[in-house]
Amino acid sequence: MHIFIIRLFFTIFIVDSALVTSKSNSISLNKITPKHSVKVVHQLYKDYFMLKYQNIYVSDQDEIASAKKRLSESANLTLSNVCGYYGEITIGNQTFKTNFDLGSSDLWIPSQDYTSYSCSIHKRFNESLSKTFKPIGTPFTIEYGAGSVIGITGKDNVLVGGIKSVGQIFGLTQEADGDLFIEAEYDGIFGMGFDALSEIKTTTPFSNMVKQKAVTNPYFGLYLQRSNDHGDVGTLTLGDIDTTKFIGKLNYNNVSTTDGEYKYWIIDVDDISINGNNLKFKNRKAILDTGNNIVLMPYNDALTYHQFIIRSSELNGHFTVPCNTTDQVAYIIGGVSYNIDQSDLVTGSNCASGV
Repeated sequence: MHIFIIRLFFTIFIVDSALVTSKSNSISLNKITPKHSVKVVHQLYKDYFMLKYQNIYVSDQDEIASAKKRLSESANLTLSNVCGYYGEITIGNQTFKTNFDLGSSDLWIPSQDYTSYSCSIHKRFNESLSKTFKPIGTPFTIEYGAGSVIGITGKDNVLVGGIKSVGQIFGLTQEADGDLFIEAEYDGIFGMGFDALSEIKTTTPFSNMVKQKAVTNPYFGLYLQRSNDHGDVGTLTLGDIDTTKFIGKLNYNNVSTTDGEYKYWIIDVDDISINGNNLKFKNRKAILDTGNNIVLMPYNDALTYHQFIIRSSELNGHFTVPCNTTDQVAYIIGGVSYNIDQSDLVTGSNCASGV
């Protein structure tokens, strides 16, 4: 299977049913910015996402072993270097900054028992300050491409933008691999994938909000602004469609299953068009992931893509394009062409390709 991992170029609404008007419930998001050069981060991303999606993206065990080795030897990749967007939530009347991640399905924050230096600069959950907290104590380990977090579970009320998940089971991390967490701008991770992807084996906060009818509609929307235009900010809207964030009509695409279950936000891609030339990609699927600021493709697909980009070049699997490129690129999804702004085709000051 050919899988793309795609950054979100445009407003996306994750929808489960027909549109119904309701009151907007939104929170502001801030972008996580990598601390290292684009070239370094690109290689780390390739390894990180290879491991994160190894069950559906890569079947070559030698490649997986090599990626694990490179990451274990790297001092550059921490959770702070994995891009994404974070915002504030409340758990048990305590406020935390969490990374809203489409590619995972668990909510975790640091426990009061997490005392290592990597956690000392982050907000930790104090059980004694919450009258609604209930300990569960089930141990868990959540693996990320950059390492893992370990802890136990608890239950409390979770509030996001005025929407509450009552009695939400979440993780209280007690330790993490090495410096995995040390520079992160956020305190924990808020998984926005499907329930079947949960390592804690529980219902996600948003699924609970839907089941408890805390939201009028079972969908959420992500609006991400281009940093060159408005700064690295965005908006997460729960249970509503914010019509001020887009023009035209919404388009709908079915989500694909993995091993018969809904896990990732994965959709079919018809093709890619560059300067009017269709690349003739067939049977491609794309995983939408907020934790990524580039598009990841199998190498042969990336090579084909860059053959159509004017004056692009390659060195050891890394592609560069003209900083002021005027190429017209469109992703064709569900029969609709989505034009990509030229500024999104380039990342970093060294004109690295966005693919």
